[in-house]
Formats: sequence, structure tokens, C-alpha cells
Amino acid sequence: MTRSGYTAGTNMEGGYPPEADMLTDIKNFGIELITDNNDNFITEYVKFLWGIVNALAWAGALGVYCPTTSTFNVRGGKYLYKGEVKTYTPGSNVNPTDNDTTCVWLNGDNTIGSDIDGNGWPVADHMKLAEIDVDSDGDITDVRDLRGQSFLQLFTNLTPDNVVCKNNEVVCKDNEVVIS
Repeated sequence: MTRSGYTAGTNMEGGYPPEADMLTDIKNFGIELITDNNDNFITEYVKFLWGIVNALAWAGALGVYCPTTSTFNVRGGKYLYKGEVKTYTPGSNVNPTDNDTTCVWLNGDNTIGSDIDGNGWPVADHMKLAEIDVDSDGDITDVRDLRGQSFLQLFTNLTPDNVVCKNNEVVCKDNEVVIS
């Protein structure tokens, strides 16, 4: 995205740049705003929302959300897993255990797993997605997104024995991309 030229921290009010700069950035990002006093408000609103969703779809993939007050699901989409682009397609909503915390993860075979926190995370290859708190009435009270820390953990098993460096470039070893 081409930024409008303001410097972060300069002319900011409440954490936001001036409105003209925000409008320029939104336009440069390819998102159309809703026009004033129009007969096609719903159509323009849907296009506006689609622009936002389309621009951020990559960030939403594998996000855990609550379609009801007592169930969760995982958003579909493309994601990178150990150097391979995969696509996850959502399954059915899941009703987590009442009065407990449920751990949710993506298995290496592109399926979703979950269990109460007392049983811990799986030993098999997985990516942590979220922790979900449920009260005694079965209502979900909190969803903690763990994707950011999980994506980084995929590369924490690097050792001098499995990393190859050449001219400070990313290289492959044993058909896996490694970080130099």
C-alpha cells in the first residue's frame, strides 16, 4: 500500500493520522468509500466491505471465530505451512467443553483438532490457532488468537545441523526452505 506521506507519530490524533491522509491511503489500497446521499447505499456498502475482506483475506485464514455464543469454527483460506501453500476448508461448528479452556490447533494433515487445556497440546506436528474460554453455562467468554506466535514457531527447530547458509540467502536443505 502506498502511504500518503505522513510520518508515524506526526500530526496524529488519538493514534490516527489526519483524515485526508487516511482517505488517500484507503483509496490507494483500492477500497471504495460509500458516497453521500445515494440510492445505492446497500450496494456500495457491500462493495466497501468486500474490498476490506478481499484485501485482508490472507490475515483471516485459520482465525478462530464464534458463529454462535456456544460454538467455534476456523476460517478457511490459504496459508503457508513449512514452505508449502495449503488451503483449509472449514468444517462444522464445534461446541467446546463447558467451564474450561479449549485449545484449538491445525494438524499437519490440514485438519483441525481441539481438546481441553488440561490435556495439553498434541505431540504430533501442529500449529496452535487459539485458546477458548467457556463459562459454566456453555457460553464462550474469550478467544485468544495464537496464530502469530505459532507461525513463527514453525522455524524454531533450526539448528546448525539443518541450516545451510550461502551469501546470506534463503536456501533449501532436504527439500525444506530454511532461513539463512
